[in-house]
Amino acid sequence: MSLWTLLQGVLLFVNGLAILNNERFLEKYGWGFSQMSGGSAIGPGPGALKQQTIGLLHAVAYLRVPLIALNALVILVKLLFG
Repeated sequence: MSLWTLLQGVLLFVNGLAILNNERFLEKYGWGFSQMSGGSAIGPGPGALKQQTIGLLHAVAYLRVPLIALNALVILVKLLFG
């Protein structure tokens, strides 16, 4: 396993997070953006990990355009170098 393979795996995982729909999927199971309370997600607490995960999903949703460019770059490298 090489670093390139690991980076491709991480890219596939982030792509999977990016396609999760907030209204149809996340809100239904209590992981939507509306579940983020105004409190701090840092420190101990029963909802700290959940809030950080929801924040990660929210951040990945904003990274869709750079993800498209990164996916295109990986496809181009795979086509050129096999």
